[in-house]
Amino acid sequence: MLVNTAQATQATQATAPTSNRNNLGTKDIFLKILIAQMQNQDPLKPQDAAQQATQLAQFNMVEQQISTNTLLGDIKSGIQSQSSNMATASSLIGHQAAAQSSQFTFDGIAAQQFNIDTTQGAPTATVDVVNSAGQVVKTLYTGSLAAGTSAVSWNGATNSGATAAPGQYSLNITASDINGQPVASTVQITGLVKAIRLTPNGVFADIGKTPVSMANIAKIY
Repeated sequence: MLVNTAQATQATQATAPTSNRNNLGTKDIFLKILIAQMQNQDPLKPQDAAQQATQLAQFNMVEQQISTNTLLGDIKSGIQSQSSNMATASSLIGHQAAAQSSQFTFDGIAAQQFNIDTTQGAPTATVDVVNSAGQVVKTLYTGSLAAGTSAVSWNGATNSGATAAPGQYSLNITASDINGQPVASTVQITGLVKAIRLTPNGVFADIGKTPVSMANIAKIY
C-alpha cells in the first residue's frame, strides 16, 4: 500500500505530542514520511524510484522554505530590537555618563575624567596612564586610596611635561592593603555622551572620543 504525503503527515501528527507538532518542517518528519512510505508499499508494486526522488525533492523544498521563514522572522526581530535600543540610547546624547572602562581615547586636547572604585581602603596605591604599547606615560597619583569612589583626571601631560599624542590609552590601578595583598578596583570613564553608533557588536555610546558598549553604562547624570 502506498502512503501519500498527506496520509503520512496525518499519521505522524496523530502520534506526536502536541508540543512537537509545530516542528513538522524538520528533517525528522521528512525521514518519518519516507520510512512510512517504504514500510507500507506493496512489495509486488514497489514505488518508482524516480517518483521517490521527486517527493524527496519536494520535502526538501518545504523544509528550506520553513527554514527561510524562520530566518526572516529572526532577522525582523533583530532589526526591531536594534531600532528600539538605538531609540533608547539616542536619548543619552548630551548627558554626562559614567561607563565601566579602563581604556579610553585621548584626542590630544580634552582632559579625561575617571572614577576609581576600590572595595576597601588601600594604604599603598599607584594610578598610571599607560599607552597602547604598555608604557607608563604619566603617573597621576601615588599614595593611599580610601574605600569607595575617588575622582581622577588626566589633562594629557606626560611625566616629562610634554603633551601625549592622540591615541588609545588605559588607566592602570595598583593597590595593596596593609599586608601587601592586592585590593580590587574598577575604573569608570566619565564625560559627555556625544554620539550613538550601531556597530556589529551592538549599540555604542561615544563618551568624548571613547566608544563604550551600552551594556557598560553605569550611570547617567
